[in-house]
Amino acid sequence: MYNNPDLGFAREQGRGTVKRSVVRASALVGCLSAIAAAGCDGGSPPPSKELLSDGCSDLFDQNILQQYWIDIHEDDLDSLDKEFHDTAAVLAGQPPENFHPIVLHLGSETGETVKDAAIRLKGQSSWVQTVMLDPNPKMQVVIAFDQTDPNGSFHGVSKLGFDMPRSDWSFLHDRLANTWWRQRAVMSPCTNSGMLFINGNYYGLYDVEDHVGHHLVKEFFPDDPNGNLFKGGATPDQNASTPIDSAKLQSFWAATTVQAMTGIVDLDASVAEWAGDAMLNNGDGYYGGSHNFYLYDQGQKGYLWLPADTDSTFDWLSQNSPFTFDDHPIYWWEGRIGGDGPGQHWLAVMNDPTWRQRYVDAIAAQLDHWDVAQIQGWIDAWSQQIAQAVANDPHKMATTDQWQAAVAMARDVAQRRSDFLRDFVACERGQGGADADGDGVPWCNDCRDGDPSVHPGAAEVCGNGVDDDCNGVIDDGCP
Repeated sequence: MYNNPDLGFAREQGRGTVKRSVVRASALVGCLSAIAAAGCDGGSPPPSKELLSDGCSDLFDQNILQQYWIDIHEDDLDSLDKEFHDTAAVLAGQPPENFHPIVLHLGSETGETVKDAAIRLKGQSSWVQTVMLDPNPKMQVVIAFDQTDPNGSFHGVSKLGFDMPRSDWSFLHDRLANTWWRQRAVMSPCTNSGMLFINGNYYGLYDVEDHVGHHLVKEFFPDDPNGNLFKGGATPDQNASTPIDSAKLQSFWAATTVQAMTGIVDLDASVAEWAGDAMLNNGDGYYGGSHNFYLYDQGQKGYLWLPADTDSTFDWLSQNSPFTFDDHPIYWWEGRIGGDGPGQHWLAVMNDPTWRQRYVDAIAAQLDHWDVAQIQGWIDAWSQQIAQAVANDPHKMATTDQWQAAVAMARDVAQRRSDFLRDFVACERGQGGADADGDGVPWCNDCRDGDPSVHPGAAEVCGNGVDDDCNGVIDDGCP
């Protein structure tokens, strides 16, 4: 907690003090096509302060590219910049997350004002990568309205996350994925695009997300809103005041079979979430990476996997792996270089014939709710909405041409991923399925369909660094 004075003076004294590359607002020539809904009066129109039909705050109106203008004292900005470049602390697992006082204006420099807001940095690997690799590294931040007053909020929101890792060349991953998840009634934050201005200068474009906290849990779990929410299944977010059931959590992490998971995991709902991640082509969720997820304790119903950090969806794999839309929905790690392998609970399910089939059925169910025309419509509308803001972003990693290519790839993946998964489901159900290496196992059940010596049931060859029997474990059973 801190005392936050009126920082209105910073609009003059602090202007131009940003140490990184910025674009003066006056340099944004013409009327941004991204805020066409607002006309050319300078800024986005004021929100209505009402909930939208999807339950989101009006800050997340998909028809408006919001503008967030912040005033910050030069000393605080310098401190924020030093923290941003302290990658050693981030790598040590102690990222500096100190809040600094700001004044926030919505829509324009003279828009609706919050005098006691605060800002801090966010991110982990993406934070380090942009500082180390980019000539104009881009901060990701949290703007909070509850630091001076614990009950403080703005348009019903306690915090806003400004997310834009350097690897999201489309500038749309979180927005697309979270919107789809919410449509599927799976807990995800409201998200749209927003422009951030610091001391009168355009800093960059972001996917802006609502805070993942008790109000979001209550929205999706109205009958059981007080369970613990664990980031990555380990870091507790004390949702409400429920004590952590440490013994239950230890049992969860000790479980390596479906039988051991029974009673402490809501397997049906969790497998449905994994299938949704497969649908989204997620390269870094629990499906696709094993570590980016929330685990919610539903009490007697057990733990439930929930999506988190969905910025590696859609076209992400095309820039970070040998795959585009064709990452295997079971053996997603095979063929990738680096990254995390499958988690123990994933392997327990996929190596159990009954639950493996339930996962296939869950993909089929998600396919029934994957509307290609709708999703491509979102991509078309939202990419047009943000086009000028992307072009003028002084901290973007990708060029405008690369952004356009990423958007086109995301659009393509929306169609081709669903086609690929339909072929996968058909193969799993015995309706065709090629066997490229002639080992008697169709591609959908073969972790390496270009090598006849690798397939389920093959003998494990110790020391060759290969998962010969496709059970997800290299040198399984070897001394």
